[in-house]
Amino acid sequence: MASYMILTPPGARVDDDRTRFVADGFSWGAFLFPALWLFTKRMWLTGIAVAVLQILLIFLSTLAGGLLAALLLHLALGLMVSLEGPVFIVRRLIARDWTLRSIVPARDLETAEEIYFANVAPGDRNAAERPSVDWPRQAPAKAGPGLGLFESYGER
Repeated sequence: MASYMILTPPGARVDDDRTRFVADGFSWGAFLFPALWLFTKRMWLTGIAVAVLQILLIFLSTLAGGLLAALLLHLALGLMVSLEGPVFIVRRLIARDWTLRSIVPARDLETAEEIYFANVAPGDRNAAERPSVDWPRQAPAKAGPGLGLFESYGER
């Protein structure tokens, strides 16, 4: 079961038609062709960096004893892009002032859409207003213990 990150455009309503559902999971296209996958997602600078790294790995494989190292590094690069690619997309959209509305676990896109739009309350269908946040004036939050590998996002 995958989880879908749901984003809406800046100033859009919660139930807007332009809502994007980004599946957070493994992508075979990104694993096999990392640079091309990034280019198709319009992530130009990251795609160029990955393409240059792939070319350097090809040159590394021509050196004596470099084939195994190049192969392992290429597999690691493919895994990184295929597992973190959806997060790159979401971060790019958030940088363009899109709003992350929810994260929904679902088997497929249709189920994720049904779950999300069924949980949108009629009062939430107004235009999204971004709260004004004055970061420098906020007091730092008291943090608990610093142990653990994963962020809890407020759940228990």
